[in-house]
Amino acid sequence: MTEICRLGMGDIERHESEAGVDRLLRHTAGIVNGVRVVGTHPISGKRADEEQPGTGCFIRWGSHHLILTARHVVESVRPEDLRIFSYPLDGYKVQATSEVRKTDIVEATYLSARNAAIHCCTWEDLAVVSVGPNDFPGAEFVDLAKDWTDPPEGESVCCCGFPSDHHVTAAKTVTKDREIVDLGLLPIVFSGKVLPLPSEDELKFEITAFDPGNHYLVPYATSLISKHPRGISGAAMWWESDDKLVVWRPNFKFAGICVCTYKGGAVVQVIKASVVVRFLEEVLGSPDRS
Repeated sequence: MTEICRLGMGDIERHESEAGVDRLLRHTAGIVNGVRVVGTHPISGKRADEEQPGTGCFIRWGSHHLILTARHVVESVRPEDLRIFSYPLDGYKVQATSEVRKTDIVEATYLSARNAAIHCCTWEDLAVVSVGPNDFPGAEFVDLAKDWTDPPEGESVCCCGFPSDHHVTAAKTVTKDREIVDLGLLPIVFSGKVLPLPSEDELKFEITAFDPGNHYLVPYATSLISKHPRGISGAAMWWESDDKLVVWRPNFKFAGICVCTYKGGAVVQVIKASVVVRFLEEVLGSPDRS
């Protein structure tokens, strides 16, 4: 108790927050789809192509070690087209975006075609990528057979993801016919309360792909850090258990997967955890037999 008294409440809250973020990052995968999409640069108007970022989470289903994500993040690609960022073994640095340098950026790892396979859901925007149990030594795989919940309206949840508008420029190379820009994506953590069910008008005109049996909604409110959640597709939503522990530690339960947004990015649609479990049972069978 002497350590707690010496730290004071402000420091205790800060340490709790840092411990929570650390735990979320260990569960979170940054995904880079290397199959480039051709389009138009939003500022110059010139032809441009880019890799597509997304997010996932590390889960375990019986003996299977998996990266769970949204189907549209990995659909129509091979495992070897994907690069994965996971929690570095030597930890991470907390610093302002303006202070991040190229030497601070951790490279994402190509998936092994030998270990990896992609399984897509046919009836929801879900997919899992099977990986080896030791492919990502810094990751923490959540046992989805036990640690999940469907939060009710008004319950607080949180999410860790890699929005594409929260980044730093790692390198810029100009050649004769093109400019190549390497970006380093930075994770964010945001939280909010499960929103009430949409009104009839919202379902008709704004929130058009919502199924109350499969989905719930949360606000995307990240202040000035990120304006739009593009890139957090596949990120897990988490609920922090209020179970009393002898020694406090972050105790998150899986609460669903982010798949799309509405109202200019102000609202995120989440697939319920129970629906994810149903998909895993369908594609991989019972965790007791896998």
